[in-house]
Amino acid sequence: MNKTETVQVITLLAGNYDSIAKKDTTQKQLMINTWQECLGDLDYRLVLQAVKKSIIESPYPPTIHEIRKNAIEMISPTETRTPIEAWEEAYKMICNGAYITQEEFDKHSPEVKKFFGSPTQLRAYATNTDFNMDVVRSNFLKQYEVILNREKEQKLLPEQMKNMIGQLAEKMDIKQIGE
Repeated sequence: MNKTETVQVITLLAGNYDSIAKKDTTQKQLMINTWQECLGDLDYRLVLQAVKKSIIESPYPPTIHEIRKNAIEMISPTETRTPIEAWEEAYKMICNGAYITQEEFDKHSPEVKKFFGSPTQLRAYATNTDFNMDVVRSNFLKQYEVILNREKEQKLLPEQMKNMIGQLAEKMDIKQIGE
């Protein structure tokens, strides 16, 4: 979405919400710049649909977060799989884990794979004789919710922010190693 399209989105919002329409020129310019920075990576038509959805659903002006959330959900609806359903997949992986290959591991859902990390870690679960399935299930169910929430948060971030965060993280690791 370019700057002109961002202005059109803000104009649409101003036509529907008095609190936006009453902003002075400086406030509107700040809003345009902020919305452009935070939503510019999205397609204009997608943002427009997300704004219209927000206008229909709420009498209050939407936030950038609400627009990004609506837009992301439109292009990739959230999975409705329950933690127990995911555990069933994880349990089957553990049962077959002693012999699992990287290719077989890669066929499973991303969230379940994140819990195990790698086929090597999965093999450790599967071949451990002191293994307590109830403890692993409990840990999995807790971690599954965390993993899903983290994935949702990551989807909401613009690519530019993800890249900047990645670069900052790399710099921090370099500093820590050098100290």
